[in-house]
Amino acid sequence: MTTITRAHVLAARRQLVIQRERPEWARKFDQPSRYKGAWGGRASGKSHEFAERLIERCCRQKTRAVCIREVQNSLRESVRQLLVDKIQHFNLGSQFEVLEAEIRGPHGSMIIFRGMQAYNAETIKSLEGYDIAWVEEAQTLSKTSLQMLRPTIRAPGSELWFTWNPRHDTDAVDEFLRGASPPSGAIVERVNWSDNPYLPAEMQQEMEDDRKRDPEMASHVWDGGYEIVGEGAYYALLLAHAEAAGRIGDFPYDPALPVLTGWDIGMDDYTAIWFAQENGSQVRMIDYFETSGEGVQEIVQQALPELVPAAQRLVERPVPFRYGRHFLPHDVRVREWGAGRSRIATLQEYGVKPINIGIAAGPVERINASRKILPFVYFNKATCDLGIKRLRGYSRKFNRTMEVFSGPSHDEHSHGADAFGEFAMNCHLSRAAPKPVAINPKDRYRPKPSSAQGSAWG
Repeated sequence: MTTITRAHVLAARRQLVIQRERPEWARKFDQPSRYKGAWGGRASGKSHEFAERLIERCCRQKTRAVCIREVQNSLRESVRQLLVDKIQHFNLGSQFEVLEAEIRGPHGSMIIFRGMQAYNAETIKSLEGYDIAWVEEAQTLSKTSLQMLRPTIRAPGSELWFTWNPRHDTDAVDEFLRGASPPSGAIVERVNWSDNPYLPAEMQQEMEDDRKRDPEMASHVWDGGYEIVGEGAYYALLLAHAEAAGRIGDFPYDPALPVLTGWDIGMDDYTAIWFAQENGSQVRMIDYFETSGEGVQEIVQQALPELVPAAQRLVERPVPFRYGRHFLPHDVRVREWGAGRSRIATLQEYGVKPINIGIAAGPVERINASRKILPFVYFNKATCDLGIKRLRGYSRKFNRTMEVFSGPSHDEHSHGADAFGEFAMNCHLSRAAPKPVAINPKDRYRPKPSSAQGSAWG
């Protein structure tokens, strides 16, 4: 919550001006933008800043705003009380009328509170004239609700605000604002306790205690990391460590090194391909591809366009890859692609070579190999986001009758995980595994490292 050293309200030209101190991150949201989002852990001050911002806007100009949650069974579950507290904090009680279901303010401003599950395609039209939609606890917003809300808030200059503590990378707001293709011009910021200059000592002590008891839980609650998937997940904890260490970020193709690929081939199922570079002590995953139901020609045209003539390419990379070896599973020898031709012969015909054919390893061997290299792996988030989701979601089957876990689930995640495992089985690294990153509560967040092109990463 903002502490004000000289808080007062000035009446000038019929415009109320709130003078308030703000953390540096909040100033980034001063620019007009259709979509504004602040995500991170507890005690960051996200909700306080957006509540103050909304009251400030109502004082400056006529504003119709709706404060939204996915489910709102009562007003106690909304941000109503927070807004009332801000009105009192700024000594604006004479300017606002606080009613049971809405707040009325200067210039004819109005703030209402709604749950999205109360709306359907027809009733949501009542929000068409609103200027601001603020979605609090946005991690719970469903894809259906987001799809309904976006075209409904349509007034000129209208904005949609989202504040949330991340839960899963598959949540609608994360896919929309933090995915590979966020909306143009969106302002999205990570905001944590370390960005809050007014962090109470009591909250800092709670955080430090949580880190001692359960570092992974603390990473989610306080640092804005995704929830660790249940105990059946194979790689979720290792990926959480990768994210905490800054190994999921901006790590694009380095022309100084060849690109290696790891495959899992499907016929009536998914085909998945990881694109990697390694320097003997690190691995960088620079791209991920998957498709279903397509033949080898279409796969090569889309995933490895550098191997086909320009006229046949379906996509173009800004910087063409220079390939090294391609690691494929042992069943690449079977005769299933093309009339009487093996998969390996068909792939070689389309330029996929040299091919390294893997041994007939089981899932346990691939999982162990993957776990061994993951502490050294860096992921280029922009192009590997889907692949990261596949690894994070790869898990054991749970027998509810016996209440025990068994082998890996065969689902949409398993093919990407198997392709990663195929690469891992053939990967040769020479470093000792680094220790998991423990974030010092007194440290501020450091910017994620980025790669240096052509450096072979030092």
